[in-house]
Amino acid sequence: MTRQKKPRLVIAFNTTTAALAFDDICTLGRLIPLPPEIKAGCGLAYCAELDFEQEVDRLLAECNLDYFCRQVVELYF
Repeated sequence: MTRQKKPRLVIAFNTTTAALAFDDICTLGRLIPLPPEIKAGCGLAYCAELDFEQEVDRLLAECNLDYFCRQVVELYF
């Protein structure tokens, strides 16, 4: 079986504290190492399926955490 790349919503955070705080709040995905396509941030990113994009955006707005960027990245899963 070969792995295939799939588009995922990735949120990169400015601080590890913010990444861990969002991971505690949001249960729609998980923390991953920062993908090489993103060149800044704290080294951690939150990854979720695109189906959950609106819910993740709502949680980001509600919790008011400082994040570096939010983008769709093709990742192996």
